[in-house]
Order: sequence, then C-alpha cells, then structure tokens
Amino acid sequence: MLSAPDDATLDRYGFETVKLGDKRVEAVKSLETLLRVPLECKLGKTGLGDKRKAYLLEECKVTPVNGEVGKLWDEKLSFFKAVFVEDQLCSLEVQMKTSGNYEALYDAHGKKIINLFGKPDEIEAKGVVWQRENDEAVLKDLGDGKVSLDIRNKKVMQALHHKG
Repeated sequence: MLSAPDDATLDRYGFETVKLGDKRVEAVKSLETLLRVPLECKLGKTGLGDKRKAYLLEECKVTPVNGEVGKLWDEKLSFFKAVFVEDQLCSLEVQMKTSGNYEALYDAHGKKIINLFGKPDEIEAKGVVWQRENDEAVLKDLGDGKVSLDIRNKKVMQALHHKG
C-alpha cells in the first residue's frame, strides 16, 4: 500500500518542478525541459469575476508532432495547455495516451502521483479528485486509453469570464 504524505508537507499542485503560482519565466523553462518541446504562447486580456480591470492572460500550447506534444511520466501526451494570468501559472491541462485506463496509469505511476498530490479527496469509477485550499487536480478516464489531468487554481479559473 502506498502511503500519502501529510497535506501540510505538500506544496501547491503541479508537475515535478512546476507548481501553480510559479512565475511565467521559470514555469515555461521547466515545462519545456519536462516536455522536451517549445511552448507556443498567445497573449490576451481577461476580466476576473466582477472586477472591471483587464488582466494579462497568456495561453501556452504545444503543436502535436505525429499526434504527440511530449511526455509526462513516460506516457505520451496528445494535448498540453498552460494558462498564466498576470505572469502566474494558474492552470495545467494534459491528455495522455496510455496503454489502459486511469487505474493502469495510477498503478504504473502511483508513487509519483501521490507524492505530487497526496491522498485523493474523491475517487470515482472514472476519475480521482484532489483539492487543497484554492487548488484542484482532477485525473479523468476519457476512454480508449486517454486520460486527462487538469490542475488549476479554482478561484482564478472560475473567475475568468471573457477574453479581450
């Protein structure tokens, strides 16, 4: 049985060297090292909630080569997106092509997953959810060997209401 670290000893959610709240420059450098491909970023502006201020929004993706955008935990990634608001990482979305379902992924990489996210808050037939303060990580089985992992700052991502 894998033991989960105490929530108090865990940092914010993320992948290995990249965590929510990281500054854009460091996060992009770490993500490009992790994925082994350059990110393509698009700048824009956004409003947050009811505030009448425009915030700097940047969405970074990777163009697939032969259906792949990189690797995470030795699994092929078919989709990757990072969202920065005011130069801080607020969201990471990936989709993996696995040899099974999310349970197979968990079996193969459970120790890494638990070290990153701790003990799950919800476990369902099609996925796992972790929540801590304003952060959330959701691992979902999409079928046909596709597994998505979304890591986001709930407060910021729910407040995004339009892009200008």
